Amino acid sequence: MQTIVLTGSTGGLGFALANQFVRKGIGNLICVYRDEMKFQKLFGHFGSNLYSYKTFMEDDYVPLGNTIEALPGDEIVLILNAFSIAPIKLAGEYSYQEIDGMTGGNIRQNVALINEAIRRCRCRSLKLRIINLDSGATDFPLSGWGNYCASKAYLNSFLSVVALENPDFKIVSFDPGVMDTDMQRQIRETDSRVFDRVETFISYKESGRLIDPSAVAEQLIERYVSHWTATGIREKYKL
Repeated sequence: MQTIVLTGSTGGLGFALANQFVRKGIGNLICVYRDEMKFQKLFGHFGSNLYSYKTFMEDDYVPLGNTIEALPGDEIVLILNAFSIAPIKLAGEYSYQEIDGMTGGNIRQNVALINEAIRRCRCRSLKLRIINLDSGATDFPLSGWGNYCASKAYLNSFLSVVALENPDFKIVSFDPGVMDTDMQRQIRETDSRVFDRVETFISYKESGRLIDPSAVAEQLIERYVSHWTATGIREKYKL
């Protein structure tokens, strides 16, 4: 039995993944979230095998580790889906509070969760799969996206070290492509002074080129949860 820990569960892809896990009866699902009202609105009708964990900025995830240990199973599947693109700003225009939030939300929280999952797996001799949601922004710097580009690159580098240290763990960074999510809406509303490619992203929506999160969720589950087909540490959505 797998225990699936899903971050960003109230977002587009996260909610699509949660829906499919519950509908298909795959493992025990722990949805990690920040917004209580949004979580209840989206998940209030869900049934069995669904657990919840409300996180906060300074979380060390020890309470979440205790929840994991209380559930039956021999494998943890950690899906890192909680990343924010905000603030979309030029370097030199961040406030100190924004810098702290950027590094805390996208980097510190993800590393803390990875650290706790590894610790629990070592203590209980559990298997571990880590599926990190990657992005093309890792390799292609975009104006105004300093936070997002840097945090994605950081997580990829950190997980490469984790894979080196733990060859028995299954680890992949999966690029889902350009999906139709709230983050894309946020990008389309950005001032062109800050993000000079905003018209390109507007055209993605207008021309119907955005990918349905449900299709990405289905493929991710098939390739890395129900099975394991990864041949490298970084892979992409297959159209």
